[in-house]
Amino acid sequence: MDKYFSMCGLYCGACSLMILYEKALGDPLLVDFSVEYNDSPCQGCKGGANPECEFVICNREHNTECCSYCQEFPCEMILKFSKDEWPHHKDVIENLETIRDTGKENWLREQKKLWSCSDCGNRTHWYQTECDKCGKSWPCRY
Repeated sequence: MDKYFSMCGLYCGACSLMILYEKALGDPLLVDFSVEYNDSPCQGCKGGANPECEFVICNREHNTECCSYCQEFPCEMILKFSKDEWPHHKDVIENLETIRDTGKENWLREQKKLWSCSDCGNRTHWYQTECDKCGKSWPCRY
């Protein structure tokens, strides 16, 4: 699950781009996954996929695993990010505070549950309103 942990406080496991990538790799849990859009500016910060990301650069400079553990948190950069045009970015401050207060592993477990269908456990993404596997629907979180 560590691959879904980002430096900026986003849960990468709910990113449609990440889900589509894993589906292309043949993850059997994602066979039924579909999405209507594919225009995310981020390709993930783990594994060096996005070395120009301002959060990757900043966390390396501060020798921190994520913004939660930075002495400057919350800095102007993360505050601006939390208020940009992407609605799911609004959660990063609360996510980072939770990571700092309860730990990365607890936060990852909570996020996995939050971004899974409550009926069948299928993974969902930030803007999804219906499970691709069982058809359960819910209001969009954003």
